[in-house]
Amino acid sequence: MSYTFRNDRPDDFLNVLREVGQWLVDNGQEMWELETLTPGNLFDKYTQGNCYVMYSGDTPAGTFILQWEDPLYYADVPPGTAGFIHKVAVRRQFAGQGLFQPMLDFCKQRCVERGIREIQLETDVTRPALMRFYERNGFTPTYLKTIEEFGQTFDCQYYVLRF
Repeated sequence: MSYTFRNDRPDDFLNVLREVGQWLVDNGQEMWELETLTPGNLFDKYTQGNCYVMYSGDTPAGTFILQWEDPLYYADVPPGTAGFIHKVAVRRQFAGQGLFQPMLDFCKQRCVERGIREIQLETDVTRPALMRFYERNGFTPTYLKTIEEFGQTFDCQYYVLRF
């Protein structure tokens, strides 16, 4: 199946992220406090133009942020030396269809276009299944760090994928 990616539809981005966030809450797996998923929290100078929606046909299937500088999570990484992935979300009707691979391929291509050969991401250490998922997809664990974002504290496992 082919997918398209757009970074100019913030309403679709927020709607998908909130839908997936609500599903996580409803299933006892809260990742983000729903009231923090707002334009004021998510759209800033680092994420502007970097909030992607993945479409299957005309239907939004998933979201992610691919940014090039991140002073909160990656203050020690110089801007423009890595792509940073955040807020990966796949709508339930598309779950289990392998959407992460085309998302990752898209991110790699954007990195290569910028002369970057590294993607970093992090996830909460209380999510071992998600950690295993990233490792199965080629990410290598690097270090642990505690982060506070939007009033929530996360103990994060950091990952890198070099290509």
